[in-house]
Formats: sequence, C-alpha cells, structure tokens
Amino acid sequence: MLEINFADESTDIPEIKLDTYKVLIIDDEQSIHDITKLALTNMNFVHFKVEVLHAMSAAEAEMVLLEHKDIALALVDVVMETPTAGLDLVNKIRNEYKNEFIRLVIRTGQSNDIPAMDVIQKYDIDDYKEKTELTIEKLYTTVRNAIKQYRQLIQLQTKYEETLYQMTHDSLTKLPNRVQLNNDCEFETNKTLILIDIIGFSMINDTNGFMVGDMVLKELAAFLHSMYSDEYNIYHLEADLFALTIIDGNLTDLSYRIEKMKKDISELLIIADNFNKTIDTTFGVAYQSGNNLMRKAELALKEAREEGKNSIKFYSNDLKIIKRIENTNLWGSRIKEAIIENRIKTFFQPIVDFKTKEPVKYESLVRLEYENEIYSPWHFLDAAKYSGQLYEIFKIMLVNSCKKAKETGFSFSVNLTNTDLLQADCVEYIIRTLQECEVDTSLISFEILENNSITGSQQDVINRLSSLGFEIAIDDFGVHCSNFGQLSDLSITTLKIDGSFIKNICDDVDSQIIVKSIMFFAKSKNLKVVAEFVCSEEVYNYTKELGIDYAQGYYFSEPLEYIPEKK
Repeated sequence: MLEINFADESTDIPEIKLDTYKVLIIDDEQSIHDITKLALTNMNFVHFKVEVLHAMSAAEAEMVLLEHKDIALALVDVVMETPTAGLDLVNKIRNEYKNEFIRLVIRTGQSNDIPAMDVIQKYDIDDYKEKTELTIEKLYTTVRNAIKQYRQLIQLQTKYEETLYQMTHDSLTKLPNRVQLNNDCEFETNKTLILIDIIGFSMINDTNGFMVGDMVLKELAAFLHSMYSDEYNIYHLEADLFALTIIDGNLTDLSYRIEKMKKDISELLIIADNFNKTIDTTFGVAYQSGNNLMRKAELALKEAREEGKNSIKFYSNDLKIIKRIENTNLWGSRIKEAIIENRIKTFFQPIVDFKTKEPVKYESLVRLEYENEIYSPWHFLDAAKYSGQLYEIFKIMLVNSCKKAKETGFSFSVNLTNTDLLQADCVEYIIRTLQECEVDTSLISFEILENNSITGSQQDVINRLSSLGFEIAIDDFGVHCSNFGQLSDLSITTLKIDGSFIKNICDDVDSQIIVKSIMFFAKSKNLKVVAEFVCSEEVYNYTKELGIDYAQGYYFSEPLEYIPEKK
C-alpha cells in the first residue's frame, strides 16, 4: 500500500490541506500495479490527493474492501482467478455489500471476449476501459471524474443524513422523535409501547420559565437514556411526552419493570436555577399490540391522566375511555338528529318549600326521544359534551323553559355546564332569549354543574348573570370540584346539596356530618339550601329538621313532561 501526496511546491501559494481519497487497483498482473502507481505518482490532482491500495485477486480485493469502507474508486480487471472474477466482484460490491458510493471502472485486456455494451448493461459500473487505451491522460481524466462523482455522492449522503436526523430527532433532547417512532413501528407486529407523561409540565414552564422547562426535559431524557437504553428504544415525542419500546421483545415481569421505572423517575431530583424538585408522571402502555399501537397507548395514557398522577394504565377494550368513545360514537349522531328533528325534550321536576310542600319553582331536565323511547341524560350527556353539542342542548332547554315560564307563571331553573360558560355568546344569548319570550329574569335561574374547577372567565360569566338579576345555584354541591373556598369568588344565592348525601342520610353518619357542615356554611353566608334526592317520608322528615329550605325528589314528584298552570 502506498500513500502518495501531491503538494504544490510553489512558495507563493500557501499550503492547503487536501482531502485524501482511496483508489484500489485490482489486477493479477504486477506490471499493471507498477505502471498505474507510477502514473498516479506523476499526476497533480488540484483539489485532492490519493492513497493507493492494491489487490492481486478478487478474493484479496474483498478483504481490502471489508477493511476500508471508504474507497472512492476501484480499477477492476475482469480475468483473474476465473474468467469473470472481476465482474463477479463488481456484482458482489453492489448487490451484497450494498455499496453504491464506490466508483467502479472495469479495465480489461480481453475486450473481444466480453463486449463493453454487455458489461455496461448487465453490471452497475461507471466506466469500461481497455488496458491499451487507458493512457496517462485518460487515466487522469478517469480518476479525476470518478473521485469527483464519489465526493458529490458522499456530500449528498451527508446532507441527506443531516436532514434525516433533523426530521427524526428532537432538537432539544437529541432523542428520536415521533417520526422515527412511526418509522420503527411501521413494519413490526406485537410491539409494546410505553408512553410517559410529565404531570404539570406546563405549570413548570409558567412558574419557572421555559429555560427551566427545557432543562427538566433534557435531564429526564438523559436519565432515561442512561438507565434504560440497553433494554428500550427511547423517544421524545413532544413537549412533556416520552416513549419507550422494548428492544428484544422481552416481556418478562413487564408490569414490575414499569412500576420500578415510575419509582426511579419519581426519585430523580432535578436541579436548575430556582427549580429543585422531583417530578410526577403517568404511564400508558399498549401491550403486544399489532395495530394502532400509538392510538392504543395514547388512550391508555389519557385514562391514566384522568386517574391522577403516578398512575399506570395498560390498554384493553375495557378502558373507561374506550367505552366513552363508543358511547360518543353511538349517541353523537343520535343527538345531532334529535336536535334537527326537535326530539330534545324538556321535563320538569318541582322544587318544593319544606314547610308547605308546594312547588316554588321547577328544574328543567333534558330528555332525548329515540325510536319512541325517552332517554335520561345518563345515556347521552357525556356524548353531547365530547361531540361538541352540549351548548346546543342548553339553548333548547333555555328556550323551552322560557316558554313554559311565560305559559304557567312558574319559575324555572336551567342547568349551565362549564362548557356553556365558555361560549363567547352565552350571556348575550340568554338575554336575547328572555327578551324574545317576554320573560322576566326573576322567572329563570341557573344551576351551575361543576365537573371541572370554575376558571376565571367562567366566574366572570356567573357574576355577570347575577348582576343582571338571575338567581345562581351551585348544583351537586359537595362532590366533583365544588368547595367552600371557591364560593367566595362567586355571586350565588343557592346551594343544592348533592343527592348522594341526602338519599342515605338517615343511616349514614358521614352524610349527616357533611350536610350539617354545608348547612352551617350556607346559613353563615345567607344562602338558600336545596336537598336533592328526597326519596321518602323518612328522608323528608330528617332533612326538614336540619332547617333546609327546599326539597326536590321522587317523594314529591318524578320529572313531568307537562305541569299545571300556577294557581
């Protein structure tokens, strides 16, 4: 092997560091090696230099090629160990070694036996030369052009790899991203995907700044890589979401391993600027799943999030969220048709004065008619929420309540959900509806349903409605997100104690304590109190003794489609 450096000796031009490219001569005649080496020695390649490698046979050439992966050009004789040894070697380089970068030039002294056209058509070569025609000038041109092509291919490949890396890796954590995960899982079956979500990551950004948030992500990424990269492929999908797939498919003690992983992460102390904390996570796992792997893991993760921090959920068809989706798909279209066909019905249940047992107002309750059956909201209300039709139902209920108030002279309460309160035109629609129906605000009140905490913008809507003269009640108080502290920011007049505390109050000591606490608070704030689910005379008598103002339940009346006019 000979390294040949061609440097310009002129003292007027500064020395330039030239790239070196390897040229492999493959020929069983020593004289060909000597002549080619001598010719290259006397050539001055302006933009590069060459390192010459030698092989006396196709077999020896294979050894050289395996040792040197970066050979730019091979000058290959055809007839060596066998009459087609060179051509067989070319075929192996392209098809077995999958080397598309090396430039291959056939040199033969027996061109009559192997026509150039046949070789060029059959074999992936870059040039075909007879040894007698490969003069110094033509050798120079051949080598120069081949190396130029090789350099361009390498540059293109480098640029491609850089671009591909940017597309398939997260710029912050340097981990493979969602694109790479999709590529890795595209043709594999029975894979297991683990999703890890950081709880409250947006709060970290909000309270500590994005630089600290970025540091948390980088620390967790480094931790996952250092701890688990031998067993798992690790990905950073987006923001606070990481993913792992098992490398060897080993599922032994998977539940235990994931529990331990969660524990390990929970003990990781991250220190950055004013941040010195551990983090909480949730896990969603799609176990040995062949189809819709990502979707299944995301559904499991979503249910884990709903259960709370440090939860782990494995995907199965029994997940609550799966049943919710099925229910939304089933009832979503039914709700849409019912709205169009006027099959959203309003039923009315009286709210009575404890002392007189006479109705003081009616709560408007939604029902849906489908195939001549009347369905309670238990069947379709969640579907209305997740299909985005809850607000349309509220509008129907408000209009029907206003019409009934105009007709009977009774007062009616209408349920308002968190979703309704977020609608930009909510207050304006309420005002306009009452004006069109010619109904005074004293005849319509609103019951706030709290499935989530009431935000600032929702509080503003509630307080605005109160300022317009509407009575506001908190429904199902004592469950969901309702609490005493939140009431201080709301202009309300009434608390409706959740029925779960009322229906068993005669025997359940805990319910008695809760109801008495609510009563004490309500009276100190001068709020009216309604007991829901008053279902028997025994419950009625017990709650009456507590001094509750109003009652509602089947003891007095089930929800009615028609009510009498006010006496």
